[in-house]
Amino acid sequence: MDDCRICLKCMGDKDIFQLEAEKVNESKNFLELLVFCLDIVVSPNFIYGRKICSDCYIKIIEFDKFKTLALKNNTYLLNLQLNGNIANDVLLKDRIKCENNFDEISNNNENDVKNSECFSSDDEFLSAIKQIKCENTLEETKENVHVAEEVFKKKKKEKLKVCKKRNQICEQCGKTVVNLEKHSRLHKSVDERKCFKCEECDKSFSSLSARYRHYRTKHLGIKSHCDICDKDVVDLRSYTLMMHNAEDMQYVCIPCGKRFISQSVLDLHSTIHTKQLAYACDICDKKFRCKITMMSHKRQVHDKEKSHLCQFCSKGFFKKYHLQVHLRSHTKEKPYQCQDCKKYFTTRNSLKTHQFIHTGVKMFACSLCDMTFANPGYISAHMRIHTKEKRHQCKYCDARFGRSDHRKRHEVNVHERNYGLMNKK
Repeated sequence: MDDCRICLKCMGDKDIFQLEAEKVNESKNFLELLVFCLDIVVSPNFIYGRKICSDCYIKIIEFDKFKTLALKNNTYLLNLQLNGNIANDVLLKDRIKCENNFDEISNNNENDVKNSECFSSDDEFLSAIKQIKCENTLEETKENVHVAEEVFKKKKKEKLKVCKKRNQICEQCGKTVVNLEKHSRLHKSVDERKCFKCEECDKSFSSLSARYRHYRTKHLGIKSHCDICDKDVVDLRSYTLMMHNAEDMQYVCIPCGKRFISQSVLDLHSTIHTKQLAYACDICDKKFRCKITMMSHKRQVHDKEKSHLCQFCSKGFFKKYHLQVHLRSHTKEKPYQCQDCKKYFTTRNSLKTHQFIHTGVKMFACSLCDMTFANPGYISAHMRIHTKEKRHQCKYCDARFGRSDHRKRHEVNVHERNYGLMNKK
């Protein structure tokens, strides 16, 4: 069904999930315009209603401009009304004060006129008026100083409250944090921390913002399109900076010159040079650069967690990426092509390893002999010649070999061929 989703009168010639607002509002794409203007949420799972005609497309963009203008003007009028009410209140208070002051001054003037008859000359009368003025000014200055002291004390108390909030100390780890309530969640278990559940699926998140990002990308399918590499990404600004404008990133590693998007990523990278492995596994004492890697190691190696199962052979994998690579062994898919020899590969790493052949550069040299290699994996296999390490054991006997292909050759020639153990094809 290719009818227009809005009018259902004509055929839709534009796909909703490939459209973006034509610079009407740079902060919204077309899916967000539908929600903003018509309160219509289009999910990528919908089979029908994925198209829209040109007339409805133009009307939605015009209505977005109209609604944005109306909301903007309404906000302006509300602020104007609010400021007008405040100004009227201030004027009324000033008028009341002026009337009270005028009454006091008139009363004082009457008293002064009555008292002026007691003075024998004009000079005595003027000196008395000056004395009264001096007394009034002294009283006013004392009152102003008192008011200023009270305002200063209030501001000082407010600053102390803010400083106390900023200098909150966690009783569990002793760290000084800005938001103690948010920091205390880090000490809870993963299940207790993830208290915000998605309404569409069974996933839970530790914050409302994380749940909102998940809902936008997974259920609404809202992603930003990169015009440089023609990819749909979640965070276009960060992706463009890291992939296409790496020279603009301000955090630079001094030893190797690499650039990074944030200080935290740079600090994590610097552990490669300093060899500081701060996080150790409490089961096997193996050390890691960051806590996430250490936790993944425990789940994968010690807990034997394999939650991603192959639909063809039921083999389990710890990471979803490993399952995707494994599925290519069933589908015979090889998406990565070498530009030099046009050969295809299953993974990007295998393509990078292959490309060392075309460069002809052998950067990795053996420290015990004169041999050099193009791949670091080759030199680790070569070092077993010097160390005499034999870690590949035959599955039929106790013989051990330094290379897996030597073990395979032994199993075929000695055991399987002689005793008829080879599989009949």
